[in-house]
Amino acid sequence: MARILVGLATLTGDIKKVVDRFDLVEVRLSAGSWPKDATLKRWRKTAPPAFVFSVVLPPAVATLATDAEATEALADALHVAAILEARCILLQTPADVRPTTANKKRIAALFKNVPSEGTVRCWEPAGVWEAEDTVATARAAHVLPVLDAAQESLPPGPLAYTRLRALGKAAASARTIERLSAALRDRREAFVVVEDPKEAAVVRGALPTSVAKARGGHAGPIIVRPNMMPLVAEDEEQ
Repeated sequence: MARILVGLATLTGDIKKVVDRFDLVEVRLSAGSWPKDATLKRWRKTAPPAFVFSVVLPPAVATLATDAEATEALADALHVAAILEARCILLQTPADVRPTTANKKRIAALFKNVPSEGTVRCWEPAGVWEAEDTVATARAAHVLPVLDAAQESLPPGPLAYTRLRALGKAAASARTIERLSAALRDRREAFVVVEDPKEAAVVRGALPTSVAKARGGHAGPIIVRPNMMPLVAEDEEQ
C-alpha cells in the first residue's frame, strides 16, 4: 500500500500545529540565515518519527554556481538536513537555469556532493523545461524529478515527489484528487506538497492511502552527513 505524505511548501508558525495536521514540510533556507541547531533539534523532537522534513537547497546553490559561497551554502544546508534527519533534499533551480547541455551537467555534478544514502534527492526546475526533458535530466543525475501529478505524467518507479500547482484552480478539486490518486496508487512512498494549508488539509484527508488515515512507521533515524568536497565545475557547453 502506498505511503502518501501530504504537506506544506513552507514552515511558518507553530511547528507543533504543522506536525499535528500534516505529514511533511519543506524547510527553506535563506542566504546566511540558518535556524540555530537548538531550534532544529526542537523541530525534530516535536515531530513524530514518521514526519518528513524536506530541506530545500538555498539560492546560492540553486543557481548552480561553483564558488566558495555556493560550497559553504551547500555544507550549511546539509548540516541542517542532518540535524532534522531530513528524508528529502530538494534542488529548485530558477528560471534562468535553462535546459542547456552545460546546465544538465552542472545539475548532475551538484548532486554528486549531496549524500544519497538514506535520503530522497529531488530536483525541480522553473522556466522553459519540458516534462520529458526534466525526467531525462533527473534520471541522468540519479535523482527524483518534481512534477505536478495533476497536470503531468509522473515517471514510473516506487517513489514520487509532486507539487500541486493550482494555476488559478483549486488544488483540492475532485478532478485533481482523482488524478493524484491514480498517479500515486502503485508507489511505495509519495511526497505531495500543497502551498495553501487549507487546500493541503483537504488533499490529505481525501487521499485514500494517506498517512492521514494511518500513520506509517519509520525505519529508524535517517542521518545525512555533509560532504565537504568543493562543488565540481563543468566546462561550458551548449
